[in-house]
Amino acid sequence: MIAGVLFLVLGLYLTISSFGLPSGIGGLPGPGFFPRVIGVLMVALSIAALRDRRPAGSPIENRRTITGTVALTILYLLLWGTGGFAVKTAVFLVALLRMYGQSWRPAAIVSLALTAAATLGFQYGLRLTLE
Repeated sequence: MIAGVLFLVLGLYLTISSFGLPSGIGGLPGPGFFPRVIGVLMVALSIAALRDRRPAGSPIENRRTITGTVALTILYLLLWGTGGFAVKTAVFLVALLRMYGQSWRPAAIVSLALTAAATLGFQYGLRLTLE
Protein backbone atom coordinates (compact mmCIF):
# COMPACT_ATOMS: atom_id res chain seq x y z
CA MET A 1 0.00 0.00 0.00
CA ILE A 2 2.86 2.39 0.79
CA ALA A 3 4.41 1.91 -2.66
CA GLY A 4 1.00 2.49 -4.27
CA VAL A 5 0.54 5.77 -2.39
CA LEU A 6 4.08 6.94 -3.19
CA PHE A 7 3.66 6.19 -6.89
CA LEU A 8 0.23 7.86 -6.84
CA VAL A 9 1.76 11.02 -5.39
CA LEU A 10 4.64 10.85 -7.86
CA GLY A 11 2.23 10.34 -10.77
CA LEU A 12 0.07 13.27 -9.66
CA TYR A 13 3.15 15.48 -9.32
CA LEU A 14 4.39 14.46 -12.77
CA THR A 15 0.98 15.03 -14.34
CA ILE A 16 0.43 18.42 -12.72
CA SER A 17 3.96 19.69 -13.38
CA SER A 18 3.74 18.60 -17.05
CA PHE A 19 1.07 21.26 -17.66
CA GLY A 20 3.83 23.86 -17.27
CA LEU A 21 5.42 22.52 -20.46
CA PRO A 22 4.06 22.89 -24.02
CA SER A 23 1.89 19.93 -25.09
CA GLY A 24 2.95 20.15 -28.70
CA ILE A 25 2.99 22.17 -31.85
CA GLY A 26 0.76 21.17 -34.69
CA GLY A 27 0.65 17.40 -34.86
CA LEU A 28 3.99 16.87 -33.07
CA PRO A 29 4.17 16.14 -29.36
CA GLY A 30 5.98 18.70 -27.25
CA PRO A 31 8.02 18.45 -24.05
CA GLY A 32 4.92 18.19 -21.85
CA PHE A 33 3.23 15.37 -23.72
CA PHE A 34 5.21 12.34 -22.55
CA PRO A 35 5.58 13.35 -18.88
CA ARG A 36 1.81 13.89 -18.84
CA VAL A 37 1.11 10.48 -20.37
CA ILE A 38 3.53 8.76 -17.99
CA GLY A 39 2.06 10.62 -15.00
CA VAL A 40 -1.51 9.67 -15.93
CA LEU A 41 -0.47 6.04 -16.40
CA MET A 42 1.29 6.06 -13.01
CA VAL A 43 -1.85 7.46 -11.37
CA ALA A 44 -4.08 4.83 -13.02
CA LEU A 45 -1.77 1.94 -12.14
CA SER A 46 -1.33 3.21 -8.58
CA ILE A 47 -5.09 3.42 -8.08
CA ALA A 48 -5.44 -0.13 -9.43
CA ALA A 49 -2.71 -1.32 -7.06
CA LEU A 50 -4.35 0.42 -4.10
CA ARG A 51 -7.72 -1.16 -4.89
CA ASP A 52 -6.14 -4.64 -4.83
CA ARG A 53 -6.23 -4.93 -1.05
CA ARG A 54 -4.82 -7.84 0.86
CA PRO A 55 -6.43 -9.08 4.05
CA ALA A 56 -5.39 -7.17 7.17
CA GLY A 57 -2.14 -8.44 8.62
CA SER A 58 -0.88 -10.10 5.41
CA PRO A 59 2.87 -9.59 4.97
CA ILE A 60 4.29 -7.36 2.28
CA GLU A 61 6.51 -9.43 0.04
CA ASN A 62 10.05 -8.22 -0.45
CA ARG A 63 9.82 -4.87 1.32
CA ARG A 64 13.45 -4.08 0.45
CA THR A 65 12.81 -4.36 -3.30
CA ILE A 66 9.73 -2.14 -3.11
CA THR A 67 11.57 0.49 -1.08
CA GLY A 68 14.56 0.34 -3.41
CA THR A 69 12.37 0.72 -6.50
CA VAL A 70 10.61 3.76 -5.06
CA ALA A 71 13.90 5.33 -3.92
CA LEU A 72 15.62 4.72 -7.27
CA THR A 73 12.68 6.15 -9.19
CA ILE A 74 12.52 9.26 -7.02
CA LEU A 75 16.28 9.79 -7.33
CA TYR A 76 16.10 9.35 -11.12
CA LEU A 77 13.29 11.90 -11.39
CA LEU A 78 15.05 14.36 -9.07
CA LEU A 79 18.07 14.23 -11.38
CA TRP A 80 15.92 14.78 -14.48
CA GLY A 81 17.02 17.84 -16.41
CA THR A 82 20.55 17.83 -15.04
CA GLY A 83 22.05 16.49 -18.27
CA GLY A 84 23.52 13.12 -19.12
CA PHE A 85 20.22 11.40 -19.92
CA ALA A 86 21.84 8.31 -21.45
CA VAL A 87 24.21 7.72 -18.54
CA LYS A 88 21.56 8.32 -15.83
CA THR A 89 19.03 6.11 -17.59
CA ALA A 90 21.46 3.26 -18.18
CA VAL A 91 22.64 3.34 -14.55
CA PHE A 92 19.03 3.52 -13.30
CA LEU A 93 17.98 0.53 -15.39
CA VAL A 94 21.02 -1.57 -14.44
CA ALA A 95 20.42 -0.84 -10.74
CA LEU A 96 16.73 -1.68 -11.08
CA LEU A 97 17.36 -4.93 -12.95
CA ARG A 98 20.07 -5.98 -10.48
CA MET A 99 17.70 -5.27 -7.59
CA TYR A 100 15.20 -7.67 -9.17
CA GLY A 101 17.82 -10.41 -9.43
CA GLN A 102 19.12 -10.04 -12.98
CA SER A 103 22.83 -10.82 -13.44
CA TRP A 104 25.22 -8.05 -14.50
CA ARG A 105 25.67 -8.91 -18.17
CA PRO A 106 21.99 -9.21 -19.17
CA ALA A 107 21.16 -6.16 -17.02
CA ALA A 108 23.81 -4.11 -18.82
CA ILE A 109 22.72 -5.31 -22.27
CA VAL A 110 19.03 -4.62 -21.63
CA SER A 111 19.68 -1.22 -20.06
CA LEU A 112 21.94 -0.12 -22.90
CA ALA A 113 19.46 -1.33 -25.52
CA LEU A 114 16.52 0.43 -23.84
CA THR A 115 18.51 3.62 -23.34
CA ALA A 116 19.61 3.61 -26.97
CA ALA A 117 16.04 2.97 -28.16
CA ALA A 118 14.66 5.83 -26.03
CA THR A 119 17.40 8.20 -27.18
CA LEU A 120 16.95 7.32 -30.85
CA GLY A 121 13.17 7.41 -30.63
CA PHE A 122 12.89 10.73 -28.85
CA GLN A 123 15.84 12.68 -30.19
CA TYR A 124 15.88 11.47 -33.77
CA GLY A 125 12.39 10.09 -34.35
CA LEU A 126 10.36 12.75 -32.53
CA ARG A 127 13.06 15.44 -32.52
CA LEU A 128 12.62 16.02 -28.79
CA THR A 129 15.59 16.59 -26.55
CA LEU A 130 15.98 14.45 -23.44
CA GLU A 131 18.64 16.61 -21.83
